[in-house]
Amino acid sequence: MALTASQIDDLVQLTLNNFIKRGTFVNMQTDLQRFVAVKEMWKKRKNVFDGGIEWEFQIQMDHNHSAKMVGLFEQDSSSLTDTMTNGSVPVRHINAHYIYDLHEKSFQAGATKIVDLIMTRHQAKLASMYELLEAQLWSKPTDSSDTKDVFGIPYWIVKNATLGLTGGNPAGFTSGAAGIDSTVYPRWKNFSGSYSDVSETDLLDKMRQAHLETDFQSPLSNTETKLSGMGNGIYVNSYTYRALEKLYDERNMNLGSDLGGKAVQFKGTPMTYASKLDADSSDPVYMIDWEYMSVGAQSGWENNITPPYMVPGKHN
Repeated sequence: MALTASQIDDLVQLTLNNFIKRGTFVNMQTDLQRFVAVKEMWKKRKNVFDGGIEWEFQIQMDHNHSAKMVGLFEQDSSSLTDTMTNGSVPVRHINAHYIYDLHEKSFQAGATKIVDLIMTRHQAKLASMYELLEAQLWSKPTDSSDTKDVFGIPYWIVKNATLGLTGGNPAGFTSGAAGIDSTVYPRWKNFSGSYSDVSETDLLDKMRQAHLETDFQSPLSNTETKLSGMGNGIYVNSYTYRALEKLYDERNMNLGSDLGGKAVQFKGTPMTYASKLDADSSDPVYMIDWEYMSVGAQSGWENNITPPYMVPGKHN
């Protein structure tokens, strides 16, 4: 059945005679309050790489254990120790699109146009992409057979209830994150642990321990694979953020006239509410060093928009 202009709902809605301000509209496209991973990673910490089916990085996992206390004229040993290993991750692809009829622009010509209809379609496409990206960056592929999903934050930062450097291989990846088995290379494990209460003696004490035990400072200097010049970030869900705000308010007697209190910080790093974490019943607290984590993008494809082309069988 052929459509007429009056039957195209968006077109009719955007060319009505009564409007408040021409060219503006209210954006209510998504249920997510915050696009934290998109903002922190895709927009701020995106690194563009050239070529390659997989992206690889190198890690020196150990020293050579040659140091020992010796006496005069004692003979040195000459064993060779392999200290290097490689990690790699394959590329993933995301696509979003929108369609329009060539006649639609004509119907909005001159004084009849309130909002650029094609622009709203473009905005809807971008919102769809960012909503999917936000979900992807706060999740991981199901297992190693998944060839589509992104290697998001939970792939690299693995949960373990035992407190300490215990975050091992992500579930479904027996060879480890980026192909580095943490049972073979225990230093590849991230800090993890569980908490019961948002309190000084529980969550905050464990965060202090995590901060100390991951503050590695080598006596040597070398060119490291740092992905950005950005500092740390701490990300929580709504429940944890509000509980931390309450704890902060109880400790700070000088709140002034703002009943909302002040922004919560931990060792100078702001606590950030990430909407996607509301679906995680474990109420996670992700403490991330952004110098070593980012989104990789293929050169020329990070924001590539193809020219319009005809949908097969629909000439306009």
